[in-house]
Amino acid sequence: MSARIFAFVALFVSLCTVAGTAQAAPRRDDTALVLKVQYSDVAGNAVKATILTCGSADDHPRGAQACAALAATRADLGAMASDDRACTFVYAPVEVSMFGFWRGHPVAQVRTFPNSCVMSAHTGALFDF
Repeated sequence: MSARIFAFVALFVSLCTVAGTAQAAPRRDDTALVLKVQYSDVAGNAVKATILTCGSADDHPRGAQACAALAATRADLGAMASDDRACTFVYAPVEVSMFGFWRGHPVAQVRTFPNSCVMSAHTGALFDF
């Protein structure tokens, strides 16, 4: 019985080792971000998402502007300043998230804004999809 367990463990470890070495590390200039927006004021808390690569295969309709906004703040949602537009005080929270790689560096950020106007004022084209 212990021979079977040993053989199973050996097979499992070898498979994990092969799977782990097959993954390549992202290059320094690679960008692949999953962008998600969840609206609380829409029935069922509507969610939209897209992928931003800052390349020709972008799903993002305003990819060039979104990449420029990220470059200006080094992909930091907290560093994105408002464009000073006037927004109402209606509280309808919007949660945005950004996960993946920005220029080869891992990114995992979530931020909640009081409403979609404030979100747009701070993030510009980034979550405009």
